[in-house]
Amino acid sequence: MLTPILDDHAVTILCRDYQRHLPNTFMGDFDLLPADLDWLLTDKFALLCGVIADQSIPANRAWQLPKRLRDRIGRQNWSAAWFATHQSDLLTAIQTKPALHRFPKTMAQNLASLGQTLVTEADDDAERFISTTTFKELEARLSPIHGMGPKKVNALALIIVLDLRQSLTGMDKSKALFDVHLARILSDYLQRPATAAIANVVCQQIDPTMPARAATYLWRLDRQHRTLASIITQPVS
Repeated sequence: MLTPILDDHAVTILCRDYQRHLPNTFMGDFDLLPADLDWLLTDKFALLCGVIADQSIPANRAWQLPKRLRDRIGRQNWSAAWFATHQSDLLTAIQTKPALHRFPKTMAQNLASLGQTLVTEADDDAERFISTTTFKELEARLSPIHGMGPKKVNALALIIVLDLRQSLTGMDKSKALFDVHLARILSDYLQRPATAAIANVVCQQIDPTMPARAATYLWRLDRQHRTLASIITQPVS
């Protein structure tokens, strides 16, 4: 059993505030145009490309990468099969100024790996690839893709549950999506450097049924310049 990070009083207050502001979307936080958001949620290949791109650059820019990349390579080439065999062309498209990502070479490698995995495992069908009813199976399917680490696996799981409104059992095994926002808000409250392990425990304390969702709650608090101390010191009504 994991050692608690927050005391019982802090958990009670945070859980109350969490239920009042329960996140019901993951993608809705990225200030995307409605048409772009709808396309990402409809085209599952684009969705997977966005998940992969979401690192080392602002989220809004990362989630615009799939559409901008499609515009550069042409709609006729927008397929996992093309990605699987055209890594150098992907690199050229991504690094052409204005560059679509801070790390074009890494993105080209990761997107080519995505294409190869989809071709091998799902006959180029991204929708079929992510269609599963369990978090464990989703994690297993995504793990062979280069660059698809735990944070991205948990992000896609949240998108499936919150934005696509599909059931995914085993979300109690999900993890915090640790980033600068979680590090800052937790470090400020704990008065020591926060780690992914600490974030996992805190998120599990806030929402044992879906720890990953608790991470989005903490993200929003940090973006709103709210602190955990300001919430926890509120009297219990």
